[in-house]
Amino acid sequence: MAFWGKGSESLVSTAGLPSDARIICDVSLGGTNPQALIDLGAPGNRKLRCVDGLHAKIYLSDLGMVACSANASGGGVGFDKPAWLHEAGTLHASGSSAFAEGERWFEQLWRRSRQVDDNAIALAQSSWRPPSPPARVTRARNPLSLLDAMAADPARFRGVGFVLSRGTSTINHRDDTAKALIAEDNARPERLLSRQERSAIKRWSVSDVFSEWGAADVDAWPRRFICAHLGGRGGLTYWFYERAHAVIIDGTEGMVLARKEGALRRSLGLAHGTAAMAAADASKLRALHAHVEGDGHRLLETPEKLAALLGRLELDG
Repeated sequence: MAFWGKGSESLVSTAGLPSDARIICDVSLGGTNPQALIDLGAPGNRKLRCVDGLHAKIYLSDLGMVACSANASGGGVGFDKPAWLHEAGTLHASGSSAFAEGERWFEQLWRRSRQVDDNAIALAQSSWRPPSPPARVTRARNPLSLLDAMAADPARFRGVGFVLSRGTSTINHRDDTAKALIAEDNARPERLLSRQERSAIKRWSVSDVFSEWGAADVDAWPRRFICAHLGGRGGLTYWFYERAHAVIIDGTEGMVLARKEGALRRSLGLAHGTAAMAAADASKLRALHAHVEGDGHRLLETPEKLAALLGRLELDG
């Protein structure tokens, strides 16, 4: 369950958490109330863990599984007052194939998660965005700069990540990814990929393959993201993407297949073209790429994390 609000501990049991209850949440996106973590036993609860960028809402028990849109929050479920958000979900019996798939997904995620310790609580506190009146928006210093726009008004870009990439994936990367995705789908009780989707994966454009990332990056990878790519000849380009498929090969090598999504730029209200924005941001982008040169790439899954990195590198002015 991605986000937990104050009072959510009562959702599990009025007598406290069952001894075998396990929870995975997010502490990086600003949706989890740090006090809720403490109420759930953090930092001493070993069965309270987190994965940065988690956005799923799955409730599993021996009675079945609920897959839904509702977080464990006052707005989504309702604790001290009625819930005010309209949510939807589906119930799957404990013997169903969907339930079995949900169990496998949870166990895989559990192995990659970390305990909600003091550091995780501190991250939740720094990220926490309680409901508040709309804040006055700061104008970007340079109207042509995408980086300035994201740093000045992160809320406008909520749900949009930022990826620094360089180099080029190969046909082998694409083929290995396709093979892993299809093998993963074949192992499911009910296959999710259609024949057309399998064919498309095998023919995916190599330029839209993000290869050799960490498992934690893939777990946190947002559905919509902007890529700042540094080419082999030093050229800088911006691309707007939607994540299509992701897989982890041999437990360590994260691969993402993405689709270019030009409409994303327009939906964010960006009036200038990608070439003009990349030119305006060229010096800052080169500094960002130099900062991550050892890794070769970097995922900043929220605009707040991008703004924080720009601030640390004194690139926010």
